[in-house]
This record gives sequence, structure tokens and C-alpha cells, in this order.
Amino acid sequence: MKRLSPVAVVLGLGLVLLAFLAGVLLGFILRGPVTLFQAGLVPPPTSRTAPAQTLVPTDLQDRFEIFWQVWDLLETYFYDPSKLDSQKMVYGAIKGLVESAGDRYTFFSTPAQTGVERTHLEGEYEGIGAYIDQQNGFPIILGPVHQDTPAARAGLRKGDIVIAVDGWETEGVPLEEVIARIKGPAGTQVTLTISRPGEAEPFDVTLTRERIEVASVEGEVREDGLAYIRLSVFGGNTAGELDAILEKLLAQNPRGLVLDLRGNGGGYLEAAQEVLGRFLRQGIAAYQADREDHRQEVPLIGGRVQAFDLPMVVLVDGGSASASEIVAGALQDYHRATLIGEQTFGKGSIQHVFDLPDGSSVRITVAQWLTPAARRIQDRGLTPEIIVPLTPEDYEAGRDPQLDAAVAYLLGRPLPPVATTPTPTPQP
Repeated sequence: MKRLSPVAVVLGLGLVLLAFLAGVLLGFILRGPVTLFQAGLVPPPTSRTAPAQTLVPTDLQDRFEIFWQVWDLLETYFYDPSKLDSQKMVYGAIKGLVESAGDRYTFFSTPAQTGVERTHLEGEYEGIGAYIDQQNGFPIILGPVHQDTPAARAGLRKGDIVIAVDGWETEGVPLEEVIARIKGPAGTQVTLTISRPGEAEPFDVTLTRERIEVASVEGEVREDGLAYIRLSVFGGNTAGELDAILEKLLAQNPRGLVLDLRGNGGGYLEAAQEVLGRFLRQGIAAYQADREDHRQEVPLIGGRVQAFDLPMVVLVDGGSASASEIVAGALQDYHRATLIGEQTFGKGSIQHVFDLPDGSSVRITVAQWLTPAARRIQDRGLTPEIIVPLTPEDYEAGRDPQLDAAVAYLLGRPLPPVATTPTPTPQP
């Protein structure tokens, strides 16, 4: 990930306390489809280095006195001193500090967790090959990254709730910690305890980890003449992969294009700008609105391959989040594509990553993004023009009524009976 020059100001009490703790003791990111990917991540184009803070205000020192009182009490009276790890204690204190902001996308990551986050968009890792998010305090499977992965071969599916990893309960545990436990060296095993909607009892699934290579873009021209492109994550290689796929498919003169963003939990903002630059001649990707609602345009980024005029449908569902919603929202606002599927996730906040000296990091929500028509997505999502559910029975039977509806729409055929066309609710 690229880096910006150090920020020259202190970003409030949180970073003051981080520096205070680090200085005294020796002077430690995400939430919202990981590969395991963490769904909903929209980092800025670069990360930042946290500013140094050498002087602690007197009033803050006074307030912090109770912290040291508790620290001393633990060290003096805790029954088993061998269980006290000063580094874990510091990290735990910082974690609680950051979580007090009450924003699921603002969080602190240890050096190990930061390492996981740095690699999750780079296209390869060792693990089980599944997209994962967190809902209601539990990690939830959004689906396999592709069909030749341990997760796919084991039958893990969208909606599966991971209630334990090797017997370690996951309820309320930060998603990045769960991911770190599920990932591991190729050839080793991990057992997930799964609660599946419709199943009476949880069950265990044991998987052997593999090296997972993930192409973020896959595509083909179907027998009916339509181009189909599946975009699984907005990663560092997405723009180049999309150009290669588009060049190959456009040479076959397709009748239309289906862009599948289902289960795509997001990724790099810059990748979303680049994807939009292949399908929009002009306009913007989004607006960035800060806490005072000052709005800044997020531009398109063009590329060597364009598909400006090809009739287009975008498939979305509840796993389409963040960068997926930037792309889908812009294509919808400019009437460049019709959205088909289900309501999207609703992750419209922007985080900056601040790197700390020991390799840890803190991710802070600094703004929200709006679609080009100034629609807010946070906690709302996007409503498709054509809603088509995908039921567990469809999944079991290998049916895909959402893709069927997209094909029918582009070819001018009747839509499946399950398709509905709601009236979108106006937004301020």
C-alpha cells in the first residue's frame, strides 16, 4: 500500500493516548466480502503515518491516573502474575479506547492483524478461500472466493455463521482476529463450527488450508452472446485484470454485459474509480463528505480499454458493499446500467489507516461517501431497479434466478416470475 507523508497534526484524544501508552511502556482494521477478505473496507488511496506526540497535556495526565492505579493493582494482586502480558495489556487498553467511539469501522489492529489486512487485497494468501463479514457479533460466510477452494469443496455457503474456530468461540470477537485464526500455513487443518439457517443443530467442518490465488476478475462470452464478468474484490491488480478480460470479450462483439458484484465486499477506492472509468465516459465516481458535510468529488480514472456503450446490468446482493456500492451507485445514477438482485450492504464510510511505530495501526472513519446523485449509502444500501431473491433452495438446486433475470432483461425477454420492480424511496 502506498504511503502519504506524515500528518502534521494530532488526530484528537485517541492518538494522544496511543502515544502516551507507547512512550511510557517502551517507549498496539475493518470491518465491512476478505479472502478470507473483510467486507466493506474502503481504504484511502494511501495509508498514513500516525503523528508523533511527545507532550501529554496535564489534564489528560490527571485523568489517566486511574489507568495506572488499575495497572498497579493488577500487577500487585492478580493471583497468577505469569498470565499478565504487558504488551497485551497495552493493546487491550488501546482497543477499548478506540472502540469507545462506537463505530464498527474505527478500530485498532495489532502488528499481526495489520499484516493480515495488508495482504488481504493482494491476490494470494494461505487459508480456506472464503469471503467473510460480521453480523450480529458473529462472523458470517459470504461465499467461496471461487469453486476450487477448501471452502467451496466443503460446501460452505452464503449465510453460514461461524460460531467457533477450533473450539474457540467467535461471538463478539473482532473479525480480524477470527480471520487470523482461520488463516494459516498450507497443509494445516482448521475446524469451523457452523450454524446454518434451516439446520436444527450446529455442525463441524474440518478444512485443510491451501495457498489461495484469487483473480479478482473472471469473464466469458456466453452462448447467448452476452458477456459475463465476475468481479470478486477491488484489489491492487483489478484494473489490469479487467482491461485484459474486457479486451478479450469485446473482441467477440457481445450483445450486452453482466457485471456481477454479488458477494464483493469492497476493496481499494482507487480500484473502484478505475473500474468506473472503463464504463463511464464522464462524470465522477462519488462524493466524499467530511463530518461538516463538505463535499469533494472523487474522479473517475480512465484506462486503455473502454466499454461505454454496451448495454449493461449489474448484479448485486447483501454481500455487495463499499467499493461495490460506489461502482453500482454511480452506474445507477448515470443510468449506465440497471441493477438487478437484492438490497446492497450499506457501507458508505471512509477510513484512513494510520501506521504506528511498532507495526500496529489504527483505522479511523473520517468521512462518508455519496453517490454522484448525492445519495447516502451508509446503513441504507442501494435498491436495485429489479429485485430478485436468491433462496437457499435455489442455491441447493444450482439455480441462479438473478443471473436469469439479467439475461432476460438484456435480451428483451420476460423476466422470471420472482422479479419485482419496486419504487425507490427518494433520499435527501
